[in-house]
Amino acid sequence: MTTVITIDGGLGRAITAIPALLKYHKNNPDEDWYVMIHAWDFVTWGIPELQERTFNPETKGSFDLFWKADKVIYPEPYKIPAYYRNEISLREAFDVAINNSEDHSDLPPMQINLSSFERRRALEILQEAKEKHKKNKTIVIQPYGSTATPHPLGTYDDSLRSIPKQMLDYFVNNLLKDYNVIFMGAKDFHIHNPNTYKPDPDPNLREWMAIIEAADYFIGCDSCGQHICKALNKKASVVVAGTHKVNVTYDGFHIIERDAPFYPDAMRISGFHAHMSSRLNEPRIQFTQSEIEKSYQDIIKNIEGDKKIKSITQSSEESKKIMYS
Repeated sequence: MTTVITIDGGLGRAITAIPALLKYHKNNPDEDWYVMIHAWDFVTWGIPELQERTFNPETKGSFDLFWKADKVIYPEPYKIPAYYRNEISLREAFDVAINNSEDHSDLPPMQINLSSFERRRALEILQEAKEKHKKNKTIVIQPYGSTATPHPLGTYDDSLRSIPKQMLDYFVNNLLKDYNVIFMGAKDFHIHNPNTYKPDPDPNLREWMAIIEAADYFIGCDSCGQHICKALNKKASVVVAGTHKVNVTYDGFHIIERDAPFYPDAMRISGFHAHMSSRLNEPRIQFTQSEIEKSYQDIIKNIEGDKKIKSITQSSEESKKIMYS
């Protein structure tokens, strides 16, 4: 029996599908099966159970596998009721869709296997950032989700998945005082964050994975970087607004979100973003200045511990005394 499993959507979805694919391999040891991943087939490189089974639909002769297949599994986690009710994660929803399993205790961990070449290239890029910013520790920041678009006044995301401008400016301006900051994102977006370091030429996504692994910390949003962090067991701060933390992010991360109701998006069923829920979720992205400052202190605490927080708090109080004296 020959089975083909197809994984589509963004890079984050492909990464979160890996545990369910490994579980499928364990549960079906005698089956002839393959994985077709649109655009992101490289995520399984270095994983023995998956690398030689994975192919891109653009590969010559790939349709021959479908022609001889006895079964095609097309998992769509967004249509799993427990997922769109915000009861399970994307990783667990793939387990339901691929393995027909509601017991996720036997899911393997998230994982990415990097090569020595990719790791060397990452260290070279970190060194370039250190030469620019002259600091000891390096932070990677991915402020924008895939639905962000550039505008003359800045970069905006109507799906509310990206870090809002006021928060991003505050984070970057303060991080640059103590850290090398590497910008992960498109060149068109970097013009609004020019003081961060943008590698040129832009690394490929495998190299970005290695950069995140080599860095001291990651700050991001509902995009691929945070899934990479989980797969590499790295610490991260993740801003969540237009999506739900149970669905799209992970226990153990520092989650930055407002205490405001979440309204599910019809995309969870239709596959397309709907503006109606975004209108209702806008209060979730409208962080106050005090909330931004508190979130930044929590980020520094995750990186440095309580000692650094006391230093920042004392510096802030001294600045206020000077301001009002």
